[in-house]
Amino acid sequence: AYHLLATIQRQLKEKGIATPDVLIPSTGTEIHYGNGMVRDEAWARHIDYRWDRHRLLAALSEIPGLKLQPERAQSEHKLSFFIDADRAPTIRELVRHLRALDLHANVIYSYQAYLDVVPIRASKGQAIRYLGARWGIEPEAMLVAGNSGNDIEMLRGNTLGVVTGNYSCELERLRGEPLIYFARGQHAWGVVEGIDYYDF
Repeated sequence: AYHLLATIQRQLKEKGIATPDVLIPSTGTEIHYGNGMVRDEAWARHIDYRWDRHRLLAALSEIPGLKLQPERAQSEHKLSFFIDADRAPTIRELVRHLRALDLHANVIYSYQAYLDVVPIRASKGQAIRYLGARWGIEPEAMLVAGNSGNDIEMLRGNTLGVVTGNYSCELERLRGEPLIYFARGQHAWGVVEGIDYYDF
């Protein structure tokens, strides 16, 4: 986690971007505040519920079509794999397999190539809702933007959602849902377009 934070801080500095008030890395499994990137320990305790990283790793290491990503992609509450969709079971089958072993986790597929396994209480969307409740911010006063499968649950909340133009095909199923705007602009331009669309 600290390697990841250092990398994020270095990239922000290189691009001349101010450190955000809140940072939610690792597919929503961590929340950090301010320049010191102070970790929200209450969130870490909350998502630790029924999380058995060691057993999950053992159960998933045997699955064909899954390959563990390098150590820098892993964290205390996240297991990250490369997935070969032609060889691996479906996401539904993976979840069924874990439940049969009494293992509980969110299994998140993105870019048709990556699989993140995080605690059942963790996701980007749940982290956003936790922040809103903790700091007294209504969902309708938040704008979220995403472009991959690990953003689906976050975009489906009561926040103002923006899908940027460079989105992965997993997000196509969100088209037409209320409060989800599909921008033409890619990356940051898509976010700016969404801000204009909602007059945020």
